[in-house]
Amino acid sequence: MAPPTPYTPPWWSQLRPQLEPDRTPRVRLLVVPHSGGGPNRYLRLVGGLPADVEVLGLTLPGRERRLTEPPGATLEEVIANLGTTALPTVVFGHSLGATLGLHLAHALGEHCLGLVASGQVPRGRGGRLSEQSSDEDIRLLLELGGDLPPEVFKDEAWRTALLSNMREDLKLGAEAAERGAELRIDAPITVLCGSEDRLVDSAALAGWGAHSTAGCEVQVFPGGHFALFDPVNRPRFVKAIEDLLATAPTLVNTRRT
Repeated sequence: MAPPTPYTPPWWSQLRPQLEPDRTPRVRLLVVPHSGGGPNRYLRLVGGLPADVEVLGLTLPGRERRLTEPPGATLEEVIANLGTTALPTVVFGHSLGATLGLHLAHALGEHCLGLVASGQVPRGRGGRLSEQSSDEDIRLLLELGGDLPPEVFKDEAWRTALLSNMREDLKLGAEAAERGAELRIDAPITVLCGSEDRLVDSAALAGWGAHSTAGCEVQVFPGGHFALFDPVNRPRFVKAIEDLLATAPTLVNTRRT
């Protein structure tokens, strides 16, 4: 008797219910979160997109609905779990998610409408920290991001979980950066960043253009590393996503049988 097939939890999930479940989506948005985070927080940002947009979020092991799983993922696993799709797709990634998003956009090939890279410089090598960095250095990095409630590090369980996730994400980010140094996609890249982001060298943002054969636009907004979650900035981030989604071919939306 053959051994049972190991259970592989889904890496992507619907971030919102289909408003019209009997209809096939026209386009798809893939949401790739920042280091240490999961996709649910992004629903407030993208939940108002039109009903014909399927919104999927990437959940890495060790967070949100996969909280009980040991953290850690390889770039190959992230790409392999993308699956196949014929839907025109926009990839939206923030921070680490932008670095991973370049690989996902490349894997989508002709089905990729574009990449929205938020809060990240194009990386051809590892960032300022690595998985071997001290707990204190990681804590300081999180403080620079400006979005960490102080009580998180006061709770031992949450502190341990966050540091474990961060170390694995630093490892994943370094792998993605090294392997993506020469990667190019045949779709436009829109780069978004807060003007007071202490984790990003704004002078380097235009370097994303080297990763696209279809052009690159840089937009800078007020705010820090998580400027995308500021309600004041939200409409401009959503517009950047909608502009790429709007480039999809217009098709008659048919009902599922």
